[in-house]
Amino acid sequence: MPDVMRAAVLHGIGEVPRYGEFPAPVAGAGEAVVTVGAAALKPFDRWWAEGLHPASPTVFPQVVGADGVGRLDDGTRVAFFGPVTPYGGMAERALVRRGLWFPVRAGVDDVTAAALLNPGGAAWKTVVWEGGAGPGKTVLVLGATGASGRIAVQVAKREGARVVAAGRDRSVLDALGADAVVRLDRPKDEVVDAITAHGPYDLVVDYLWGAPAEAAFAALSRGNERRVRYILVGMSAGATAEVPAMALRAARVEVIGGGTGGSPSIEEAAAAFDRMLGLVAEGEIVLDAEAVPLADIEDAWTRPENGRRTVLVL
Repeated sequence: MPDVMRAAVLHGIGEVPRYGEFPAPVAGAGEAVVTVGAAALKPFDRWWAEGLHPASPTVFPQVVGADGVGRLDDGTRVAFFGPVTPYGGMAERALVRRGLWFPVRAGVDDVTAAALLNPGGAAWKTVVWEGGAGPGKTVLVLGATGASGRIAVQVAKREGARVVAAGRDRSVLDALGADAVVRLDRPKDEVVDAITAHGPYDLVVDYLWGAPAEAAFAALSRGNERRVRYILVGMSAGATAEVPAMALRAARVEVIGGGTGGSPSIEEAAAAFDRMLGLVAEGEIVLDAEAVPLADIEDAWTRPENGRRTVLVL
């Protein structure tokens, strides 16, 4: 019999992945097999499975999971990304192009490293590498109570920026250590007033789009005298936003999509990830992760979002 493994397998666009058997990968030239210990369930994974991303699959079955943490054949522990299709990260083994991984330092467990990998890397890239956050800069994070938003707030604070955190969960907002908070579960006019009051801004990091983005653009058009870089990362509050032309004409704002401004080198990204692992170990970056057996993928996939990062463990 051919070698098989257990995996979370997607059988069609829009379906829920199912736990089952899948042929085990065999490394070819320039590839390596990683024995997976943990893989986080992220918004990207759901968008990918729903056909909402340019990289969404067209051939099935496929294993889901854009990244994970595990060990190479020589025992080296790595956080890997961009696995070779059809072998995603949510499986006993994943196929990875050589070098598309970061070393994982001792003292941080697989679940924590997997939970940090995607939102931590994305937050550093957006807030620091693309956004230029630092001393003297003010950053607005829309969606600060989600897993990615929380890390973005903490990364921006670590860089010395003044941070305004916007979200719906007041208890989470108050625990983030931001310089100011904006509750989004209020009438739009109140949200606009609150965002305006805590400005002016140099950078907006948006994980929400939808109505929160409409409020943000309305606030920015009220005389935010600084030039603003607005980076759209996610769309958990809606795939569309109605932004009047005059709001864009009145605001000194540059709107870009997260990830469209090029990419740092593997070495730069690996160094940033290692620094963040160190901050997690020291308690300066706080993660809220929940370990769930891979066998429970169907239940985990269909649960409502609660702000915690679900990590599938083998």
